[in-house]
Amino acid sequence: MPEPDHLSRYLSELPPTTRNLTSAAVAFARIDELGWAPRAGYPGSDVLWPVHCLLCGWQGLRFYSHLRRNRPSIRHTGCSPKADFPVLLHTLAMTATGTCRYHTRHATTAEQFLDGTQRLLLAHKAGDHERTLALAEHLLGPCTATARRARGALAAFPRT
Repeated sequence: MPEPDHLSRYLSELPPTTRNLTSAAVAFARIDELGWAPRAGYPGSDVLWPVHCLLCGWQGLRFYSHLRRNRPSIRHTGCSPKADFPVLLHTLAMTATGTCRYHTRHATTAEQFLDGTQRLLLAHKAGDHERTLALAEHLLGPCTATARRARGALAAFPRT
């Protein structure tokens, strides 16, 4: 039997609502763009999030609200020099193709994200942890099309 926090790798202590799933998709895309990777599920905007720096490997806690605005301007003590950030981030971005390369394609369009979210919410409501986790992976798992998926999520569930 899965632990109650079976979704914690995608949502940290947040219920799987359309707003939280959309926010997580956008957050994963934004931190990826800025050279960070999550070490735990998305906790919300103003909660410390365990991340690691893709520029140098450092691990620590950062607020997503700061990361999304690319603040502070100094990433952390001991990171690469700020002058090197553009080249390092460009090199990382070369892996972002906009196309999902996985055998089972991740949701990247508004229709796919809407459908996947509805199925995830039904599985979660039914207590089907295994299906809920598989659908969360489909919506939020690592992918070369992370930025495209975030745009699809926002198109499916526009922010007001």
